[in-house]
Order: sequence, then structure tokens, then C-alpha cells
Amino acid sequence: MKQSVSKHRNPNGFSLIEIIIALLVASLLGTVLIQYMSTSLTKSAEPVIMIQKGYALNHVMESMTADYKKLLLTDTDPLTTFKNYVENGNSAENNPYYGEEYAVQTGYIVLDGGNEGTDLSGGNQILKVTIALNEQSLTALFTK
Repeated sequence: MKQSVSKHRNPNGFSLIEIIIALLVASLLGTVLIQYMSTSLTKSAEPVIMIQKGYALNHVMESMTADYKKLLLTDTDPLTTFKNYVENGNSAENNPYYGEEYAVQTGYIVLDGGNEGTDLSGGNQILKVTIALNEQSLTALFTK
């Protein structure tokens, strides 16, 4: 009674072809998952960084506003003095704590019958200060 090996099959096991196909499918799915997750993980930090930079801009503008309020009490021409402080990155206490990591634009605003214009002579009553850091900017108006 000689029995052939090919006629007896173990119903509990997997063939070599089935194992290879399962490994190929798992590796393809793993590759797709890694590609998808890596881009979403690296992009997830961008909103946090933007909030931090916005907070830094807000802090700088608050420092500038506090200095301008001090100059209103002590200086005869606070708007011109403040404009010089902002352009040079100094404060009323002569500390360079505004920082140099942001871009600043200053200019006097003239309101003439509903039309807005810019006057650089300094004889006006409204100073427009814009600070920018990367894609974000913050603008404030200072008056006498």
C-alpha cells in the first residue's frame, strides 16, 4: 500500500505561492501607508509654526504700542520719535528688543476726501506701521 504524497494535502497549511502573494500585498500596502503618513506628519507642524510666528509679531507690536504710549507722555513730537525708534529697531528705553527678524515699513497717511495717500514729509497725524515675518504681516495705526 504505497500512497502518493501528492494525493494527501494538509488542509491547515498555506502553500508557498499564497505566502509570497500575501507578503507582496502587505509590502505594497505598507509602502503606500508610509508615503501617505509621512507627508501628513510633516505638514502637521506648519499650523503650529505659523501660530508661533504670529504670536511673535503680536508681541513685537505690543512692545511698540507700549513704547508709543510712554512717548506720548514724555516727548514733544512722539510720532516722529516713535517712527525713528521703529525704523532702527530701538525702544524708548534704548534697548534693541524689537528684534531684527521681521521686516518693517513705516509711513505717514494722509486722508484727503476719502482718498488715502502716503506722505513721507512727517507733517501728518497718522503713522502706519507694518511688520512682516515670512508670509504674515501685522499693521497698526498710531495717532497723536
